[in-house]
Amino acid sequence: MTELNDVKKNLEDLSFEEQLQRLEEIVEILDDGEAALDEMLALYEEGMQRSQHCREYLEKAEQKITLIQNS
Repeated sequence: MTELNDVKKNLEDLSFEEQLQRLEEIVEILDDGEAALDEMLALYEEGMQRSQHCREYLEKAEQKITLIQNS
């Protein structure tokens, strides 16, 4: 549970670019297929959380752009 709390904390602390970098690291590890199943499941869950966070960040950025264009 501590690891999930750490991921949630990092979601708030890391920049968008840092989130993407971590996602790339996760994908490389999962593609490698050398990790244990439990580790791969934890990484998959972390990746899904980071992906959702990045998607929300992009949606907010898009909304800001729309507001700027319409003002």
